[in-house]
Amino acid sequence: MAHPGKYLYSLMLCICCLLSMALTAQDVLPSITDAQIIPENEIVFSFYGKPLRAAKLKSSVVRSVHAHDVKQAWHEYENRDVKDVLSSLQSLTDALGLNDWFTFELVRSYVDALLSAATPRDRVLMEHFLLVSMGYDVRLARTEQQLLLLVPIEQEVFERNFIHISDKDYYLFYDDLEANENEISVIYPCDPVKEVGKGHALSLSFDGRMLNMDTGVDKECDLDDGLIHMDCTLNSTVMQMLNNYPLMDLRSYASSVVLPQFHQCIFEQLKPQLKEMSQCEAVDALLHFVQSVFDYEADDEFLDHDKINFLEENFYYDKSDCEDRSLIFAVLVRSLLGLDVQFVQFADHMCTAVHFTDCLTKGNGYYFDGKFYLICDPTYIGAPIGRCMPKYRSTKPQVRPIGPDGGDYSISIHQLSGPKIDSHVLNPQLTLNSAPSLPL
Repeated sequence: MAHPGKYLYSLMLCICCLLSMALTAQDVLPSITDAQIIPENEIVFSFYGKPLRAAKLKSSVVRSVHAHDVKQAWHEYENRDVKDVLSSLQSLTDALGLNDWFTFELVRSYVDALLSAATPRDRVLMEHFLLVSMGYDVRLARTEQQLLLLVPIEQEVFERNFIHISDKDYYLFYDDLEANENEISVIYPCDPVKEVGKGHALSLSFDGRMLNMDTGVDKECDLDDGLIHMDCTLNSTVMQMLNNYPLMDLRSYASSVVLPQFHQCIFEQLKPQLKEMSQCEAVDALLHFVQSVFDYEADDEFLDHDKINFLEENFYYDKSDCEDRSLIFAVLVRSLLGLDVQFVQFADHMCTAVHFTDCLTKGNGYYFDGKFYLICDPTYIGAPIGRCMPKYRSTKPQVRPIGPDGGDYSISIHQLSGPKIDSHVLNPQLTLNSAPSLPL
């Protein structure tokens, strides 16, 4: 029989471990278990359901949207000691693993809570001051009625108005609480400081940090097509955060890793299942997997707005359209097999094409930059590699290479019937478009 002291020692050890974990969590994010202990110089605000605490910033009153009043209020901020405010916001950003976009949203959530009873122009000016102080190139503008933020973004953003200033595109952001984006008026520059354009643009990319959003419910994604199986979990709060993410080019989503742990989970499970297959067999298996395990649903049926899903969202919702399936397939093939994949956009449809290097290929495809790419359509249910939908075989779609130098090129689909893909290389005349096409 074990000595009673042994159980007591084990109990004490468990208590010490729990206390250590609690202290570690407290170091990362301030404890907000009791509203009564919050100092008067701090505020509790909600960020996607997560209660956060930060130092308060005394607000300035913007008497009107005219340049003189805006400048006067902004200079009041300049003369205040804001080190504690900036430090607390930066600490939250680091602890939560936020990228530039979510840092932008964090600042706006903080201001909305702090100035919920203030005027829209007061909130916008405080947001501007904080973002500029945090190193972002954010500018101010005004209409006859309101102030708005002008925000440069590294990636091209669709379906958001912008103005072009000094070789940069600045996207328009109105007050979140009382915005009137339908106001028809002229937009005037309204920069309260002489030094403008010196900070950095917001990036919508993810830098590999782990989003530390532990609110919400985890959902288990268990998918099986009879040959390939995967089982991983995804957090509902992170999916909510991505729901209204700015709409980018499809290639930006394909190169994004929102949750590194999820990517690692699916790759560690899928890679052994493809290990003994040739390139053609593995790609065909992945193609069937994507065709089979997701329900097809267009954006206008599933959502009330156009949207391209990140890889994580596609697995979470189990619903996808042709763009989403092309993204899933492209990410899996590139990450698991290391093959070059391109997006192929027809007038009303999207699919992919793959360049194989160690197996004989034939079927519908095209030559691009001296290499043959075989059509792989994740939405054409039951179609193997090399089979294009009949209605698109005589059309001239646009090809979108994935990568930093990717442009949009027009190509012709044709049939490759010979066994060797390099016996005759065509080099068609390619048309480079100055801007990516809008998403479907």
